[in-house]
This record gives sequence, C-alpha cells and structure tokens, in this order.
Amino acid sequence: MKLLFIFIISGLASCAGPTNPFGGDIIIGQKFEIDESFKNSQVTLSMTPDRQYYNSPYDLNIEIIDPDHDITNFRYEVVYNNRVLNRWYKSEEIRFPKNKQEPIVITFKNLSILPGNINKIAFLYYPAESTKPVIYNLKVPECSPQFKNNFFNIKDFEISQQTKQNIMTLAGQYKYNPSLLAALIAQESSFDPKAISGSRALGLTQITPTAHREVKRFKEAWDIYPKFDQLSFSSIKRKLKKNAINPTNDWRVDPQKSIEGGLIYLDYLKSYWLLPDKEDILFTTFHEEVPETDILLASYNSGATRVKNAIIKNKKHWLSDKKLKEARKYVMNIKSYCYSFNQGIKDEK
Repeated sequence: MKLLFIFIISGLASCAGPTNPFGGDIIIGQKFEIDESFKNSQVTLSMTPDRQYYNSPYDLNIEIIDPDHDITNFRYEVVYNNRVLNRWYKSEEIRFPKNKQEPIVITFKNLSILPGNINKIAFLYYPAESTKPVIYNLKVPECSPQFKNNFFNIKDFEISQQTKQNIMTLAGQYKYNPSLLAALIAQESSFDPKAISGSRALGLTQITPTAHREVKRFKEAWDIYPKFDQLSFSSIKRKLKKNAINPTNDWRVDPQKSIEGGLIYLDYLKSYWLLPDKEDILFTTFHEEVPETDILLASYNSGATRVKNAIIKNKKHWLSDKKLKEARKYVMNIKSYCYSFNQGIKDEK
C-alpha cells in the first residue's frame, strides 16, 4: 500500500494530541511498519543531535545527501510511534544546496519531546522515482553507569569548579560515569546544595532519611539533623534559610558529602540487584541485555522493590508500569542530561 493512500483515508485518521512533538495541527495516518531493508548507496541521512533530547526545546537538523535529488518532487515523512504524521502546517525549514554533492538540511525548530511518553521517531526520505524510503530512526539517549571518560560539559547550570572537581574525583573513585553522576544531580537538585523535596530528600543528590540509613552503614560519623523526618516541610525550609540546618549537623547539605552519599546509595542499589534472586529475575526477563542504567536510576527514584515488582509484572515493558510513571520521566531525563553533558551541548537551547 502506498503512503499516499494512508493520507487519503481520513476516516481512519485521528487528531494528534498536544504530546506529539511535531505539533497539534496533525492528522495521524494508519499504522506504518518500519522496513529498513531498503538501502540506497547514493543516499545518506544523518541528524544533529543524533539522539532524542528531553530537557529543553532544541533544534533538530536532518542532513540528506542525495546527488540525484529532485527539488520539484522532494518528499520526506515523519513516523511517530509507527504511524505516519500528515502535517498540514509544516514549520520546519528546508535548505537545498547549490551543489548537489552537499547536503539538503531540514531543521525542526524548538522541538519538544516529552520524556514520559513512548517516543519512537523515524524519518523517511524518498529518493527520486522511488516508492521505498531511506529510513533514519532517532534513538533515545543512552548512558552507561560505568566510568567512561574524564570529561563532561555542562551548560545552563550554575556549578562551581569545586563541585565539578568533586564529581570527577568521586565518580572515578566509585567507578561511575561522571556524566551520569552530573546528570543525576541536575535532575535531582539542579545543583542546589540546599534543595529540599516534599519527601524530605535533601541536598545535591536528594538523599531521604530512609536512604540516609543505608549510607550511614558505610559512613557512621555522618548524621542528619535531629528528628528531621518529624519536621514539617515549611519548618525545614525555614531552618535551611536561616542556616540552622547546615553541613555541621546534616551531612546532606555538604556538597562533597552529598555527592559521595549519592554514589554510596547507588552502590547499595547495585548490590541489591546483584543478589542471586534478583539476578535470576533480571536474567529471566532480559537475558543478556539488562537495562542496567534504567533499573538503577528507577530504583533511586522509586525504590528497588517497586521496580522489581514492575519487572515481574510487565517483563520488558516494566518502565511503562503506572506505578513508575514519574520514574520513567526521571530515567529518560537523566539519560538525556548525561548524553548532553557527555557529547557537549551545542544543540541545547
């Protein structure tokens, strides 16, 4: 069936909601199965950035090199979650080169992709006189928890050189990717050492009183403010503002200790998933492709037990569990930050 036929069948189409990253003035066509078997040695597609990005609107540039392109019959489409988007109002910019050996550039301005959604995005380009498209899948960001490099680049966050050095030093010491650690802090506290949440999580890495008890097993001298978990949220905020809660009576307000405490808690969660019964659950579900980063981050956000129950119930679709709705946003945001910090963020707004 030709794609043109998909567009014509209005009775089978539905309006796109506001969560669609390509705008609301859209008709969603029939289901479209991606077939990547078609190859064209003369055509190459590339994107900058080459992964989805969730933390802020950004410009997505698609470069198409096709020496035989025909401006009068230029055709490309967007497929979102396996459905072709018929976009009545196209706001993207298209720049054709004077020299056909140079790329055609398509720019989507201020593209917003929501981390809580399932976002399967593919771009289809039809070479001249071809009924089969060349396909480029825009993948989700990935980020290994292991130590990968000794460099990360941060923009739009106020971060001291000392904090950056602490992240590098402690990430190396505990053998974690510094970009992942920086991304976790960006998501948890936006690098505010006095950040406090409604669940009484405090500091750069947002350690709760419950998580503190696990950290204290390794750092016996580290204490938190007396009866902290019995204080009201407003009372905690006042005490933080007046400096009554400070690094001398609550280790979580000390930036360096908060970073190390977050790493200790990540190690605790990692040890939980290395227990034989938990390893069996992971191997049975994922075999050799365990999404280690996702599981570790979701456990940090929502608790390892809740994540375990979601995996048992939903198998490989565990992160779509209703009880992990916030955890999914959390995981995808951190991986997006990590990707950005690791790659450099020239594409970030």
